[in-house]
Amino acid sequence: MSWSQPGYARFEGAQLKDLGIVDLSIAASVLGYEVSVGLHPIGDSLRDKGQLAVGKRLAAMLSDAWRVTDETLLPGAGEQRAWDKLLRLVGENPRYLVGVDIETKVWDVQALVRRTRGRERDGHADRILVVLADTAHNRRVVDELRHGLGADYATSPRTILRSLRLGERLVGSGVILV
Repeated sequence: MSWSQPGYARFEGAQLKDLGIVDLSIAASVLGYEVSVGLHPIGDSLRDKGQLAVGKRLAAMLSDAWRVTDETLLPGAGEQRAWDKLLRLVGENPRYLVGVDIETKVWDVQALVRRTRGRERDGHADRILVVLADTAHNRRVVDELRHGLGADYATSPRTILRSLRLGERLVGSGVILV
């Protein structure tokens, strides 16, 4: 590794104050490991601002009977997918959950349908609500999305919004523009 003996001893003793990524990679390789580095945004990421705004508009419509959690991981060991919002109806026994997927712009209807099918299978929610930003583009594709999702998502937006405002169970899954 071309390190001095005292330098290596400081590394083994975790006494190095500044270990560069190159030196860390070399040491890891010798020990049979590989270094993985990732960059993650801090604070409100610019890429999520539109989605956060849609989520706030949705939250403003909800009755106090709903408890809301954001970015709730789907159940399962190692699961990386999350509900953008998970709504729980307070006082319901057994518990009643609505998984919410928020989209600012539908780019690929088929991909969104596939993702929703996976959430149906793995998300353990009683109903799923796909919430789209109310834009001209999304208004043009919403019927295609509803068709792709099928009869289980045919609940009218008016009925869904009424249930959310009144703190009642949704009669079915659906798609709404907010």
